[in-house]
Amino acid sequence: MSLQETKTRSLLPIVLLVLSIPIAGCAAASSTRNEDSKFPAAPFRLESAPWSEPYTGPLWVPKGARRAVLWTDPKTGGDTYYAHFPAGTRFEPHWHAYAEFAVVLRGKVIHTIGTEKSSLDVGDYVVIPPRVAHGWDSDPGGDAFLLIRHEGPADQNFVQR
Repeated sequence: MSLQETKTRSLLPIVLLVLSIPIAGCAAASSTRNEDSKFPAAPFRLESAPWSEPYTGPLWVPKGARRAVLWTDPKTGGDTYYAHFPAGTRFEPHWHAYAEFAVVLRGKVIHTIGTEKSSLDVGDYVVIPPRVAHGWDSDPGGDAFLLIRHEGPADQNFVQR
């Protein structure tokens, strides 16, 4: 399926992705629990997420980029996290050993997968297969926020130019 076909589909895959993310053990919501469940009762909020310090280098990751890990699957090691890319920055082409799933929460990005570029807006969802080079360019007009999930441990294998 091409990225354009993915973009034109309904938001159902996004809802299913979010609903399928196990959140037991999440530090952000672990203080409020339903007595009958191992899952937190509190929601995740972009504004109060446990953000990392802004990234300062090397150059292939955007300066000022941040992430807030929401949960790590104890079976697969895959993270679910918010990603913040400052306006006008580029996350250089890279690939992961496991599939990556991303939805734009705020802002706009140009996503490059292989040689194909797609403009992604709020609500757009993309699946990146394992070992496929991809990169992100945030819109110069404003910061971009994404929800990202990896099927396995998140590795960054940058493409040599």
